[in-house]
Amino acid sequence: MPEESSPPADLAVSTEALSQFRGRLDNVLTTTQTAGLTPSLMADLRMDQANYGGLIPGMTQISHEFGHAVDRLEAFVRIQQDLIEALAIATLISQQGYENVEAENLERLQQIMAHLADDYTPPPAITDVDLHGTPGITPLP
Repeated sequence: MPEESSPPADLAVSTEALSQFRGRLDNVLTTTQTAGLTPSLMADLRMDQANYGGLIPGMTQISHEFGHAVDRLEAFVRIQQDLIEALAIATLISQQGYENVEAENLERLQQIMAHLADDYTPPPAITDVDLHGTPGITPLP
């Protein structure tokens, strides 16, 4: 229970609503996994360069681009499923309180967050030059 000195919650949601929401998240995750939308399915889309016609330079580029696209799809599916799982665990924490959630769920949430930190590349910082152009040079209309 929150201490009396703690500020009131910004958002109050009933336990029933949280349970229903978590159930919907579990259904979405189960549906995507049973439909075969898994990282391993995306990895199975890979093809050897020989499938593209051997050493033809254009085909080599196509093979490289396709492999890159498959890598991105695989990561996207994994990240999507991890985020759905993390949201379900966060809902459980909100519903039951951090202390009352099984250690297995808390560890899984930490794993997901660590993987997200590894996967996320922040965009480059925006500089004054990016915003206003190079000083002394007038941009073209």
